Amino acid sequence: RILAGFCRCSLGAALAGRIGPSRKEHIVQLWLAQTSQMVEAVRNVGLPPLGGVSDIREALVRATPGGGAGGEDFAAIAATLEAAGLVKAHLAALDESLDHLHEMARGIGDFADDVEAIRAVVESDGTIRDDASARLKKLRREIAATAERVREVIYGYLRQPEVRKLLQDATVTLHADRYVLPVRVDNRGRLPGVVHRVSGSGATVFVEPNACVALNNSLADLRDDERAEIIRLLSELSLRLGDRIEAIGETLRTIAQVDLVSAKAQYAYQFDMVCPTMTADGPLELAQARHPLLVDQAYRQERDGTAEADRMVVVPIDVRLGSDFDVLVITGSNTGGKTVCLKTVALLAVMAHSGMHIPARRGAIVPLLRDVLIDVGDEQSLQQSLSTFGAHVKRLKSILAKTDRNTLVLLDELGAGTDPDEGGAIGQAVMDELRKIGCKAMITTHLSVLKAYAFNHARVDNASVSFDTETLSPTFHLHIGTPGESHAITVAAHLGMPGSLIAAARGHLSEQGRQFAKAIRATGQARKDAEAARAEAHTARLDAESQAESFRQKLDDVGRLRSDFEGWLARLAEMSPGDELYVASMNHTGRLVRLELHKQIAVVDVANKQVEVPLRALMPEMGQDGVRQQLEAMRQDLLDQRRSSEAAAERAAELQADYKRRISQLKRHQEEFDVWSAAVLSATVGDVVAIDREPGKATLMSIDLPAGKAVVRTADGKEMHLPTKALFPQHGKFAPKTKAKPGDKARADKTKRDRPVRRGRAKGRSADAIRRAVLAAEPGDEVFVVPFDRACRLIRIDADKGQVVVDSGAFELQVAISDIRVLKGDRGK
Repeated sequence: RILAGFCRCSLGAALAGRIGPSRKEHIVQLWLAQTSQMVEAVRNVGLPPLGGVSDIREALVRATPGGGAGGEDFAAIAATLEAAGLVKAHLAALDESLDHLHEMARGIGDFADDVEAIRAVVESDGTIRDDASARLKKLRREIAATAERVREVIYGYLRQPEVRKLLQDATVTLHADRYVLPVRVDNRGRLPGVVHRVSGSGATVFVEPNACVALNNSLADLRDDERAEIIRLLSELSLRLGDRIEAIGETLRTIAQVDLVSAKAQYAYQFDMVCPTMTADGPLELAQARHPLLVDQAYRQERDGTAEADRMVVVPIDVRLGSDFDVLVITGSNTGGKTVCLKTVALLAVMAHSGMHIPARRGAIVPLLRDVLIDVGDEQSLQQSLSTFGAHVKRLKSILAKTDRNTLVLLDELGAGTDPDEGGAIGQAVMDELRKIGCKAMITTHLSVLKAYAFNHARVDNASVSFDTETLSPTFHLHIGTPGESHAITVAAHLGMPGSLIAAARGHLSEQGRQFAKAIRATGQARKDAEAARAEAHTARLDAESQAESFRQKLDDVGRLRSDFEGWLARLAEMSPGDELYVASMNHTGRLVRLELHKQIAVVDVANKQVEVPLRALMPEMGQDGVRQQLEAMRQDLLDQRRSSEAAAERAAELQADYKRRISQLKRHQEEFDVWSAAVLSATVGDVVAIDREPGKATLMSIDLPAGKAVVRTADGKEMHLPTKALFPQHGKFAPKTKAKPGDKARADKTKRDRPVRRGRAKGRSADAIRRAVLAAEPGDEVFVVPFDRACRLIRIDADKGQVVVDSGAFELQVAISDIRVLKGDRGK
């Protein structure tokens, strides 16, 4: 609807109403290129002259031979074809670089002769011209003369007193192109003539006097001849256009396309939209993306004079998918903007695939998609007996059946509408399937288990919509990397719920939930810093690109100046003695005496005095000095921008690496906590358990899990009161020395410990492959150390020395790269 509002003819508006996305890359790229070129044309020249275009398709049907077209039909056809010619001329005159617009111009036919033929017969208002033919011109002169004679005769009756007294009114009226007089019915027969009709009341009869009958008959015959001649002329036009109908139809389709592309360009220009880069298999990256309907609403409020305090504020979002993660889980408070995020991404993706620019910052990237599938809203159906949950499941089934890796999937409130545990289980299963398919997906939810899923699975990340706990209102900002909170307990506290209930509510939060929140807080600032640095690096790169583009434009200006200078030099060489010259350095006009090109001087007579003037001083000011200064300043700015961009990118990479290290550590700690929790929960009185102090193990006498306390007895009979965290230590000298994984026979087989230490080869093809694999690993990855026959965690790599440092329990070990094997799932094992 918004796009159609920018169209200036019904043909384009109808096309805009049917606009839709394409799956074909070359079509999408063509549409976007057309829009971009039209934006440039609108900015530099203006809009195509579409004012005279109308939808003449029905008129063309009537204009076929025998179709009965009238003058108005041909006038409309001529006006539209004439306007089409103006559009064609406008597009053809554009800069040669706008090749797609020139191609559109070639789709508009040349109908100048047809328009001229129509204009020779039909006026612009649809009336037939008197000079359309010699016969028509003669007939109309005769019609005018006969009509004048009839009027003289009929009005002569009105001047006769004996006739006036017979009339109902002293007027003349027309009946079927015949002049008649209104005679009172009681005087019928007193005025000789033909009665044509009786009034509705019966009081009046309309009489054509005998003196007028012959003249009126002659006038009627002349008018019949006129109509026949008009029909003949219009039939000739119909025959002429009959052979051009197909070409006219093609022109109308092209004009509609031009109007649509112009509307896209106006829409993009008015709302400062950008052309996205479309990639066959790349990421989706949108910075400062805005929902197009919200943008339009804010614009209308401003246009209508809504007070600034009451206007809608459109908060842009930064979204990406397919680079470091494919699935984004968005959480946060209700009415915080989660659903708007989904709709914004969906609409912008479809706009891009429809050849439209999008409301985002320069540098936007959109992958070429086969489908955009979205499940949003509550569609309960009483007729179909579908609950909220059932409706979601039905749509999920349909979406998963259609999804492939080139699909964008957007799911609102995944797992909602049923028991949270079961809903969370279903949500995890759906996310497993999406990861398996490899598509790009955005999911909103309130379920903590899905937040944890994003935390613990590769290619999945969290995001949140922020919430101001002081004002109890959402801010609508999207923060990637940080899961949101529903803030239900915080809101309840602000709304006055008793402190005892708030404390009890916090106590009922699960231990797993508290641990997860603690882990998130531990990495939250690091991730925020990493995301901020990433955004800063992106901005710096765009600024550098913009500066480079400005520099290239200035170089074009230099080329233009060079051309101007060469033209001036050529004109100077053609000058003759006596020609007038302006000497800029003297601010005076003189006359050329002679040119001495070998000395690069001219001898000029200035105020009857001959002076030698350098040719350079005679050159008119073309802005060259200013351009040179600007170029030098821009060159320096370009270098500064490039250095700033590189520094920002390095900083972003460092922060991202630091965040990944922290995440790796947190995941390892989480695994250790899970192992410890399982051990503590399964421990029973009488078990011999590991403890974190001498002698390293003891018999469990009692354990109070809620209080976090335990009593143990050592082998020498000494009782010790310990916190539960002292049981089953995961670190230190009393922690398990190895952590054999189920099925890992290479590490579980104790007999291998007695074999000689194995070492990897330092050279050779296999050694090179091992080195490449190790250098590609990241800190926190699990690696296998061959000499020690155990799995360890990678800490850092020193490629120059050929060494790596690994974490083995409480120790850090330095090992040769050739002795390391990178583990990758079961195959690595």
